[in-house]
Amino acid sequence: MIKPDLIIRSYRKSLCISISKDGELIVRAPKRLDIKYIFDFINQKEKWIIKKKKEMLEKNNKNLDVVNYEKFYYLGKLYKRQILNGVKEVELTNNSILFPPNIDKRQMLSLAQTFYINSTKEILKNRIEYFASLMKLNYTSVSIMNNKTRWGSCTKDGELNFNFRLSLLPPKVIDYIIIHELAHLIEFNHSKKFYKVVECIMPKYKNYRKELKDYDYLLQIYR
Repeated sequence: MIKPDLIIRSYRKSLCISISKDGELIVRAPKRLDIKYIFDFINQKEKWIIKKKKEMLEKNNKNLDVVNYEKFYYLGKLYKRQILNGVKEVELTNNSILFPPNIDKRQMLSLAQTFYINSTKEILKNRIEYFASLMKLNYTSVSIMNNKTRWGSCTKDGELNFNFRLSLLPPKVIDYIIIHELAHLIEFNHSKKFYKVVECIMPKYKNYRKELKDYDYLLQIYR
């Protein structure tokens, strides 16, 4: 039987399992949920867990420079981390991402988060307006989130939420995520009708949806 590496109990209503960037099985459960129910649930998901652990570890091994913060993605391109005197915040050159000297890992990740949040905000400002106009849709708000499992989400009230890591991804993949969430304002599901809406705006969306899966390990880093 597979055992969880960590069980986090809270006032949540549902049971959830996830695989961390290190391949650990993390369980989030309601405070009073019986431990037997939790282990039964894990047992039912055993094949999925084994598959996801393998995929995550393979991606980590393939992308050690990114996972270890030696290289950083920006708009789908990799930049090598460099330290430079006089730099106070994250800056990009043609091939490098620059950080200030004399900072520890926590400070480095904080600067990287700020850089990605600001970059994502700027990208969303332009692209959401463009696609919303193209699709003749109105939305109520746009928020930046720090989510471990989602690149974006949409509420029935027209509230759009996007992961701050969006700016790591290639531009076309970013566009796919934006179109995907906007399409929920027309079809609040993942039915054939929903994907027809997406396809009308992005005929090759399946290519970018597939490409996005190659980057899912990024949701677990910059924490």
